[in-house]
Amino acid sequence: MRKKYLSALLFGALLFASAGTFTSCKDYDDDIDNLSQRIDQVASDLNDLKTKVDALGGYVENVSFADGVLSVTTGGNTVTYNIPDKTGVNEVTLALDGNNLVLTVDGEAQTIALPAGETGEVEIPEIEVKDGVLYINGEPQTLKVDVESNVTVIESTIPGNETYTVMVNGEEVTFAKAFADVRISLVTENDGDDFYFTDAKFANKNATAVSQNGTPSGKQENGIHWTILSQDVKWDGPKGDLKAGLVVGQVTAAEVSVRPINYDLTTAELTLVSSKGEVAPVTVIPTKGQKEGPLSNGTRSADVNYSGVDQGDYVLSLVFDKFTAGKEAEEIISKFANATQTGNIKYALAVDGVVATDYNFIIDTQLKADAQPSCETPNINKFVIGGKGEVETINGKKVVVVKGIPTDGKAHRMTYLDGRIYDMKVAINASDVADAEVYGLTVDTKAGTIAAGANAVNRTFKLDVTLIDVNGNVSKTETLNVKFGETIAQEVTLSPMTYNVTPAKDKSLLVDVGNTFSSLSASDAISINTLNNIEWKVENNDKTFLWTVNGFESLNGYTGSIKYYDKDMNDIDMSDDVIDEAVRSIKYVKFIIDNDNYPNTEAKQGEHLISVTINRDLSASDNDDATKLIKKVNIPVHVVLPAWEDVFVKTGEWDGDDFVTRIVATNAQDYAEISMNAFDEVKGSAWQGAADDIYLTKLVYTADGNNDIDVAKAGETLEQITTQAVNLDYDILTEDIATTHKLAYETMHTVAAYKIGNVKDFVIKTEEFDVQLKSLFADAALKYYSGDKASDTAILNAADYTIATATVSNNKAKDGLALELKGNRVGVNTINLADGSFKAPYLSQGFWELQTTFGGSYNGVKYEASADASGLVGAGANVTATGVQITKTSGQVNNGGTFTLTFTDVMGVQTTASIDFELSK
Repeated sequence: MRKKYLSALLFGALLFASAGTFTSCKDYDDDIDNLSQRIDQVASDLNDLKTKVDALGGYVENVSFADGVLSVTTGGNTVTYNIPDKTGVNEVTLALDGNNLVLTVDGEAQTIALPAGETGEVEIPEIEVKDGVLYINGEPQTLKVDVESNVTVIESTIPGNETYTVMVNGEEVTFAKAFADVRISLVTENDGDDFYFTDAKFANKNATAVSQNGTPSGKQENGIHWTILSQDVKWDGPKGDLKAGLVVGQVTAAEVSVRPINYDLTTAELTLVSSKGEVAPVTVIPTKGQKEGPLSNGTRSADVNYSGVDQGDYVLSLVFDKFTAGKEAEEIISKFANATQTGNIKYALAVDGVVATDYNFIIDTQLKADAQPSCETPNINKFVIGGKGEVETINGKKVVVVKGIPTDGKAHRMTYLDGRIYDMKVAINASDVADAEVYGLTVDTKAGTIAAGANAVNRTFKLDVTLIDVNGNVSKTETLNVKFGETIAQEVTLSPMTYNVTPAKDKSLLVDVGNTFSSLSASDAISINTLNNIEWKVENNDKTFLWTVNGFESLNGYTGSIKYYDKDMNDIDMSDDVIDEAVRSIKYVKFIIDNDNYPNTEAKQGEHLISVTINRDLSASDNDDATKLIKKVNIPVHVVLPAWEDVFVKTGEWDGDDFVTRIVATNAQDYAEISMNAFDEVKGSAWQGAADDIYLTKLVYTADGNNDIDVAKAGETLEQITTQAVNLDYDILTEDIATTHKLAYETMHTVAAYKIGNVKDFVIKTEEFDVQLKSLFADAALKYYSGDKASDTAILNAADYTIATATVSNNKAKDGLALELKGNRVGVNTINLADGSFKAPYLSQGFWELQTTFGGSYNGVKYEASADASGLVGAGANVTATGVQITKTSGQVNNGGTFTLTFTDVMGVQTTASIDFELSK
């Protein structure tokens, strides 16, 4: 439509600006071919862009377009694609085709017939569009055409299907959106434990150095070692010369878990912040988790008794800021303590200035400066590679056996676990230089790293180690023996999968494990031997998954088990006698939960990580020293809630965006009952019965801009109010009713909610919506029935001036006057409707009454009957047990009349219903 509109404008401008004759036409084949090639190139470029993004993880954090450049950011990396073309109007052509003038705007043609005889009298002008301006015969016209970017980015926020779609010239590509709810948690032995940045050898996970609750013993040597150097000290190790002033020894490194795993913590600004907002005078350096232990990156960090961190985790190291010259000693003691110097300040980790963890970090420094007269000789028990190492005695010599370190040429950090030591220098012993060359062993003295080739496995090498302490003392060089164990087992992280929370009894989690098992070699498959060697767990002590950490076996007592399927979802027989052949067929794994509620009521939305470790049965190996682990696979699981519209649909009781409800019963002077049954389950879904458990998180009366009044009474909570029956306060509704004759409030605001699986974080809600509140007789209408046909005109018997009321006998209705409410026909002596579902007013012995939910009791209704009719003097009406009699002083009905019944219900609300009548023929 836009281009056709522009075509009309352009055509008008052309006719206005030209005065010659049309003499030529144009061949568009080349233009069409060029356009086709351009579109093909765009499609190729977009596919190439998606390939690049997928290679970086595939989950996109942001997509933007500016100045002709499309930018896609994923995993902290940005891929760009230049978009030179523009939309709006780029090309305009004008041609003569027979007796027709053809205007083509960006490939869309508009044909306009010329008057007869004018074909040879009009000259076709030269036209073009530059930067949105139309030029005719080289002259710019006042008509301007908007030129916009031809790139459209659409962001989908549908839970479980969050995407970015980029459209360029009719071509499009869709990227999965990176999950944005970043969560950071401190990894400790027990949730809630404090982490102490302290002397490296007294790391929190070293049970011999700390109390049972993870707190250092309080001894002087536990704190971070430091001193104040009076002058520079020359040193050619990784950290370079020691500078005069504050020098700090090695410090423990904290491990944190970051979710989602594709969030790059190294791109954020990290600080430690106290509850008072004070920032600790340290620089926090995050190192991505990898099986190399905590890489110190030139800082004084180290870990102990821990073999690296999992993917999605980071190690946090500290570098102390420069303190005031001359006051360093005072400041390093006092800066990290409270105002009274009686305890440590607790810090939280802040990400880009926003606090992201609890206040569980403590920086504990020694109270006295170190004053060591000499540096200790290197001790093999404190020397580690990649954060781990185990000392064994082999042929009478102590050897650091490094197990599970990849021997793939990657460099690994060497550290010395003693807080008094500032730095360590390592070199290959002269006697092993040749062997090191043969077996791929290299040491980077300046970087403090070591690497080994695959053929170095089970080889012993000599390393010369020299230390320097915080006081600048250099140790004597000690030769230490190192042996590398087998190559580390393969560790893989699959693409994140989405789990949609459900109220259905079957809450099972089905995981596509890809080629996790099919890629096993035949020998590995045989070595697994039993199902006990396939171990599943929830990673990182995560207690907010669908089930808790140790819940895989029984899923916390719920009916649960693990089943394995092949690519066609056929159940795999995993009994021990056929596991060797069956294991490589596994494509899907189902964690079965068959219960109304989830096993873990503390579960949370967002990304979680489960993993499987596949081990070989050592009894099946001839080598008792063989590595047990074959492969570890991490599986990110993003737990999402469904949208309300995916679960529930509106019932029929709506007027546009407003829910309409009616008072169905009262207990005079106490309460009035309504139904808030506004929603039902989506048909054909697994949610059947869920609507019965919808509750309200908000329900307030509103009127004329007055302040909202909460419906819930003292001692009640809305969460306890089901939508099936809600009791409203009688006194509030009937305020001033004697004067107004209507409810004090006829509008309410509400929010409906549903808790899935009894998990407090799994609550879905509606947007706030309005409720129309109707009284007992609101919308009551009088109808006159002839058979099944209702009429708005009643028949008045000419003989006695009566209008008969409909009756029911043997379930057959007799013609006559009836009251309708909500489309239901109610006749005399009709107490129960056919389906018993609607409680409607009825006429009984001359009284209109309302059936209520109270068994056998009814709410009486007062009424006033009146009539007017042409030709009647003193017209009126009486309601009898059998009908309505029109009264008069004198006269006869000439052109009919109107019968009116005014109801006053038990609450005092008045409702009027009228019907025209005419004299019987």
